[in-house]
Amino acid sequence: MANIESLLEKQMQTVHMDRMKDKVMLEKQTRMFRSKLDFYYKVLYEVQKLHEGMTSYMKLFRSANLRPGQEEWNMVCNQMDERADYIREMVDSTLKIMHYEEMTEVERKDHVLMNVFCQDVLESCQGYLSGDVDVRLETELDDNDTVTTNMKLLQQVLTNLLRCSMQFTHEGEIVLEVGRIQKGLNNYLQFAISDTGLGIPEDARDTAFEYMSDTDISIKIIVVRLRLCKAIVKLLGGSIFMDPLREKGTSMIFTIQT
Repeated sequence: MANIESLLEKQMQTVHMDRMKDKVMLEKQTRMFRSKLDFYYKVLYEVQKLHEGMTSYMKLFRSANLRPGQEEWNMVCNQMDERADYIREMVDSTLKIMHYEEMTEVERKDHVLMNVFCQDVLESCQGYLSGDVDVRLETELDDNDTVTTNMKLLQQVLTNLLRCSMQFTHEGEIVLEVGRIQKGLNNYLQFAISDTGLGIPEDARDTAFEYMSDTDISIKIIVVRLRLCKAIVKLLGGSIFMDPLREKGTSMIFTIQT
């Protein structure tokens, strides 16, 4: 009888522990789901504000009492183009985020000559530069080093991070560093994109990949890009973070599994 009671007690404890684990897991999933909804809502809200601003501009310039000169008209056209670009990027990137965050794996079958690939990405981003900035690649890899990964997704990460740096770096340098590291039994390729630009405010660094605070739209687009990078890097078997020791500018570091 005592053995039966002891067995029942152990079974009840096991059931209780399983229920507690399920509860903790459900709470974690709920928090993640709410966080995603909050992020998507804020992106849509920003897109709505941008669209409303564009509509207001058009109504103003269609007014019969307004006769703008060529200089004013050019200025408004440039602002409209900029807002349209922001809307396009925020919508496209958020759709990608929604897609990638639901995925658990992705094919990594491309054989990439990494030094050539990184140099090509740097050159493709030259159009985003403004000012006198030295942009260069510093690599520990041999020129014939080949890495098997998903080239398209890796290109998206590098391009978005470089665009973030170029947006706020108008002098000094932007450096893309590449090297190999080992964590436990796994081998990784590590990338660091460092700049001497304005940098991300210290109080925003902990939430730079997650939270869209009430700031200028040019900062909010950075958050969208970083969140997209985080989702992709996870699919590539790595992680991404901001170098906390960087004092001037910003340094974003991420890894991919090889």
